Amino acid sequence: MIKSRKNAGAKGNEKMISYITGALGIAANVLIYQQKSGKKLLMFKLISDILWVAHYFSLQANAAAAIAVINIFREIVFYNKDKKWAKGKPWIVFFVACSIASAIFTWKSAFSILPATASILAIISFRKGDPHLSRNLAFPISACMLTYDIFCGSVMGIGNETFTLVSAAVGKKLNRKTAEQA
Repeated sequence: MIKSRKNAGAKGNEKMISYITGALGIAANVLIYQQKSGKKLLMFKLISDILWVAHYFSLQANAAAAIAVINIFREIVFYNKDKKWAKGKPWIVFFVACSIASAIFTWKSAFSILPATASILAIISFRKGDPHLSRNLAFPISACMLTYDIFCGSVMGIGNETFTLVSAAVGKKLNRKTAEQA
């Protein structure tokens, strides 16, 4: 049986850092799926990723921390997708390969694959820059991360995925109403 670590690596200051960065990450994530512009969506995602790196490292949840580092670079490339250097499918292949490699190098249990799976789905979502697609893919992405957060004992991560699911559902409903009124 695989046992949860329940914040085993977090002590004192690390625990405080995990709660503060997690709370700020939740705030950024709630705003992600409310955006109508793909650029704004990616900007909030970049801010969120920076906060989650600190959060997961403070918990020694290395699979999620490594993915968050990769995601920072991914968001920078995708934010600049209209520039020549950031165009093309090689970036998608590169980030998918990085996600897979991350799962291999941070492997502790079968749960280690969940952040990489979420990342690969997010690559599809954020590369397209389509808020509608991002809201739809938020559900399987959050299911992967929610499961990992339960395993590694990330209280703020659990809260984040709950808020992300609610935020994506609200954003989807609000945009559906706006489309119907137009």
